Amino acid sequence: MDAVELTQKLVRIPGVSGQEGAVADAVEQTMRDLGYREVTRDSFGTVLGQVGPEDASTHLLFDGHMDVVPVVGEWSVDPFGGEIRDGRLWGRGSTDMKGGLAAAICGVAAAAREGTLKHQVAVSATVLEETIEGVALGSVMDRIDPQAVVICEPTSLELKTAQKGRLEMLLTIHGKPSHAAYPERGVNAIDFAARALRALDAMKPVTSEELGKGILVATDIISDPHPSISMLPNSVTIRFDRRTLVGETQEDILSAMRDALTADNISNYDLKVTDSEVSAYTEKAFEPIRWMPAWSLDRDHALVAKAIDAIREMGDEPRLGVFGFCTNGSESAGVRKVPTIGFGPGAESDAHIIDESVDIGEVAKAAEFYRNLVTGMAGA
Repeated sequence: MDAVELTQKLVRIPGVSGQEGAVADAVEQTMRDLGYREVTRDSFGTVLGQVGPEDASTHLLFDGHMDVVPVVGEWSVDPFGGEIRDGRLWGRGSTDMKGGLAAAICGVAAAAREGTLKHQVAVSATVLEETIEGVALGSVMDRIDPQAVVICEPTSLELKTAQKGRLEMLLTIHGKPSHAAYPERGVNAIDFAARALRALDAMKPVTSEELGKGILVATDIISDPHPSISMLPNSVTIRFDRRTLVGETQEDILSAMRDALTADNISNYDLKVTDSEVSAYTEKAFEPIRWMPAWSLDRDHALVAKAIDAIREMGDEPRLGVFGFCTNGSESAGVRKVPTIGFGPGAESDAHIIDESVDIGEVAKAAEFYRNLVTGMAGA
């Protein structure tokens, strides 16, 4: 089975976050069929395949997530049909990121099959990345100790050497309920929430030359009670997504937001990092802190040099860039400081959209790159 055939097979199996079990079954069986020395699952349901000598160190870990976002809107194709037309494979998850996962599985297997490896190489098919980046990969890295990690997210075959992080927070504005006919008898939390949004929007963003601006966006708002009928609500909670830069800490961000609220004389609030419960398809439940740090790898690093060699071996000229979104690399590079790069088929702009699709030529090229990288770093 080649990478395009495997992508098609995986796209035809729905698997939104928390429901990846059937995808995991297919990945596990494919890895065994392709000759992986060992294939296991952990308590989260992530599938880990390993090649190379069992007693050797693990030089490379390729990571791709199995879960996809829900299908929404009116599609012109079957979102789980895996149709191939006009040089593209259509369906939910084709770009984000079953194409990259399939290419990694097939590329690593090809390297092991075509030459003797002196080091171990692993592929992790992780879960829940669309829900909480990094947690499932962290479980994998607790079991193996890779010297380098490749994130197989869509990059249009561009080599990524850095990534913004993500911090998710809840701002709760407290009010005083009163009858809507007599608002002066209460404190309207909605009015204070509007003031808070304006104050936070006026903050000067932090910036870096490599990653650009640290972005703060409100993504959800709800009153308590909801709906609040004929009365001022007791409170209003706003969820924020903050895209972070290398070196920023949780406290840096929270302190800056508190200062902005205080400057606007807003004190009736609580601000905290979210830690809501998440459940894997294995029924494992946990409450992760929604803090995924940014990371950057020096472009003079040996891993980058090897990746450039692998690209040139395909006859292509390397292009370098940075991720504009958060990935599991927040765990490998941001938390654990393991050298990490990103490389995969598909365009970032095609992720999560109606009529998602991936260029099948890029899927094949990605598999070739992964094979070349394995041979260059772990081959005899």
